[in-house]
Amino acid sequence: MEYPVNKKKLLVTLTGGGFLWEAKSLIEGLGDGFHYHFVTTHDSPVGPGDVIPQDKVYTISRVTSMCDKNFIKKIRNFILCLRDSYRVITKVKPDVIICIGTSIAVPLCLWGKLLGKKTVYVESITRVSQASSTGKILSFFRLCDRHYVQWPEAEKLYKNAVYGGTVL
Repeated sequence: MEYPVNKKKLLVTLTGGGFLWEAKSLIEGLGDGFHYHFVTTHDSPVGPGDVIPQDKVYTISRVTSMCDKNFIKKIRNFILCLRDSYRVITKVKPDVIICIGTSIAVPLCLWGKLLGKKTVYVESITRVSQASSTGKILSFFRLCDRHYVQWPEAEKLYKNAVYGGTVL
């Protein structure tokens, strides 16, 4: 599909719970000046009932599960997510990858940086005084061009984090 030159193509994460709510608010705030594509996990609640065009939603494997204690399974899941993330990014060819608080941000931002894409991570609004594992990894390896936090006091949790207000 051909896109007008003046509109950038964004790949935005849509995963479950509060992350989905935050992502939808961010998209609404950004407006219709972009071509949106979305990436989610197989078990995410994003489905045909959503207002998201389904031909622009791509699914990838989940990185981790909060209840997953098996290290081998975590490594296997991460490798699968790396593979799936690469496939989506090379298919969509986004100008910018925007991840909101989700663990799939790590493989998406890793491939984004390796493939020369702009990467943006928005930390969850729930992270005020304690850093997330995802945020720590992205910050430590400098996998984001922009790392936004939603509380002024959260800026000190990560290298190069910027308080940009809330997305809600």
